[in-house]
Amino acid sequence: MNEPNAKDVIDALCALQEVDQKRIEAEKEKQEIIERVEQLSVMLSQLESGLADKREKLKEAERWYRDREKELKEDNDKIRRAQTRLAGLSKPKEYAAVQREIEALRRSNAQKEEEIQKLRKVMSEFQDAVLEEDEQLEVMRQELANEKASTGARVQKLDEKLKSLSANHQGLESSIPAQILRRYRRIQSAWQGVAIVEVSSKGSCGGCHRQIPPQLYNTLLRNDSLESCPFCNRFLYVVPNGDEQDEE
Repeated sequence: MNEPNAKDVIDALCALQEVDQKRIEAEKEKQEIIERVEQLSVMLSQLESGLADKREKLKEAERWYRDREKELKEDNDKIRRAQTRLAGLSKPKEYAAVQREIEALRRSNAQKEEEIQKLRKVMSEFQDAVLEEDEQLEVMRQELANEKASTGARVQKLDEKLKSLSANHQGLESSIPAQILRRYRRIQSAWQGVAIVEVSSKGSCGGCHRQIPPQLYNTLLRNDSLESCPFCNRFLYVVPNGDEQDEE
């Protein structure tokens, strides 16, 4: 099998690079979509976990509230019983002792009532915040579901595009000598997907934009060899204009 000439290799490399760049763009878009959906899913999961913690704290507060109300009721019952006992007492010491007991219970109850009132207010505000956050989470759940539906269709199209590009890619690779293809891959990896560039009419590399030697430019004009930039190592090619073609 005859080796392809330099012009054919350059054309194949340019075509391969075009396909590669389309593949890179499609893969990048697909990855960005996947990462965005994953980030939204993680964010939603974290918010749901936080809301679950808040609900648990609210349950604990409600239990504490019920316990305080139960204690308050029991103390009020103690006060009533003490008042009943007080009515039947005639001895001053016993009477004073029961009165002290009643006053202590009343002071304790007043403190508990104050705590219960404060807690009731805090619980009401906390419940409102939990309800509001739950509504916001429901909106986020719907947004995530919509995002998954829309991006799922886009990812499917990107997969189809990548499959088609892969077929073109394999065909182009088969037309390039193995050693040149390996070198192309190394350069491409080093320069973010750009391994072959056009030299401007003023003789500057289309990759690093440095001026190449005049002799190299003249060599490129002949289009009969594969050359590289002496500065960035990218493959080079020239598209001769009409004047240059006439001179040749």
